[in-house]
Amino acid sequence: MNLLIKDISQLVTCRNKGKFPKAGKKQSDIGLIKNGNIFIEKGKIAFAGSSSELKRFLSAGSAKNYDVIEAKGKVITPGFIDSHTHFVFAGSREDEYEMRQSGKTYQQIAKAGGGILSTVDAVRKTNKAGLNEISEKRLGKFIRYGTTTIEGKSGYGLDLGNEIKILEVMKDLNAENKYGMDIIPTFLGAHSVHPSKKKDEYIYEICHNMISIISKEELAVFIDVFVEENYFTKEDADKIFTFGKKYGLIPKLHTDQFNSIGGIETAVNHSAASVDHLEVLNDEDIELLAAHNKDKSKRNIIAAVLPGVSYFLDIPYAPARKLISKNIPVALATDFNPGSCMTENLQTIMSLASVHLKMNAAEILNAVTINAAFSLNIENKTGSIEPGKQADLLIFDMPSYKYLVYNFGVNNLESVIKKGKIVFQNQ
Repeated sequence: MNLLIKDISQLVTCRNKGKFPKAGKKQSDIGLIKNGNIFIEKGKIAFAGSSSELKRFLSAGSAKNYDVIEAKGKVITPGFIDSHTHFVFAGSREDEYEMRQSGKTYQQIAKAGGGILSTVDAVRKTNKAGLNEISEKRLGKFIRYGTTTIEGKSGYGLDLGNEIKILEVMKDLNAENKYGMDIIPTFLGAHSVHPSKKKDEYIYEICHNMISIISKEELAVFIDVFVEENYFTKEDADKIFTFGKKYGLIPKLHTDQFNSIGGIETAVNHSAASVDHLEVLNDEDIELLAAHNKDKSKRNIIAAVLPGVSYFLDIPYAPARKLISKNIPVALATDFNPGSCMTENLQTIMSLASVHLKMNAAEILNAVTINAAFSLNIENKTGSIEPGKQADLLIFDMPSYKYLVYNFGVNNLESVIKKGKIVFQNQ
């Protein structure tokens, strides 16, 4: 059934007139329409505009057999896109969380056998069906806070069989899940090195075995590397990206979380879709990103910042204001994972961005919609409310879009529409 949503008090379209993401002053342009209307046909947006424009659209006669939702007093935004998560895993690490609160560092916990390797052990002990059940349950938590599209990374297997198991869970869930959510898979084999292997041996395995199989089975769109001291170097990332690109995988990069060791240079050299974390990003690398993004013959690199990690680990926050001032497009994501950000609530991340990154509400909304879509190469499919795109919408019961970050810790989301269907309603 087709659907007309009418008399929307504030329709936040996040529409994008050009082929580039929102950057600089444009990051504050949310394409706001007061008293707006949306017509959904066959799961896609057929119309979005003012009441006078709606009359012309309906008088054309093509819009027939539709239900109506009255949205006076409501705010509607695009569905949120969480562009950086690790949502497929087993086990939990609340004990390690308390260890950290008592003074142990993330690195000290990892050296003691905790951290990533703790989750790797749990994943290896859990079969595919078990991982699928756990992960779909998590999708339900994401959807209730407005996430309608999610990126997911492997990286908790650290060998061929278990990395494939994680990616196959995502492929299966993308084909069918209770909420119709779109799942974008990323191969992050280079997340850590298992103690049973030497790093050089493992990198060889990634490049000469894993990548070709994952590509052939169409299990990932992106390839990622954790560039950090005691994990992988910029040279390691260069080698892995070179092989990944040969097999059609698009680079993304975990970099500048605890130490700045050249990851941005590698990301620029490989025209990565995004650079993620950036908590200790320096001015020199900001200029490097800015210079890359000035070249209009190249696709912009998105700066995906993860303030939930800074909050959870009590580390510095990424310099979002500097990035915006240099016309570098910023996206926001949860980085949901068991070790450094255990939340599926993207609204919480938006609140943190307001307080700690000093981003305004409009910048934040673009960061979790159209810019996040660009970071996943899906900007032509979703991320804004424009004709031809998927009808992924959020209906909020609140007086204005600014209220979303003002009224923190409360979920004012009334309904979630995914591909034209209501998939969640807050009772």
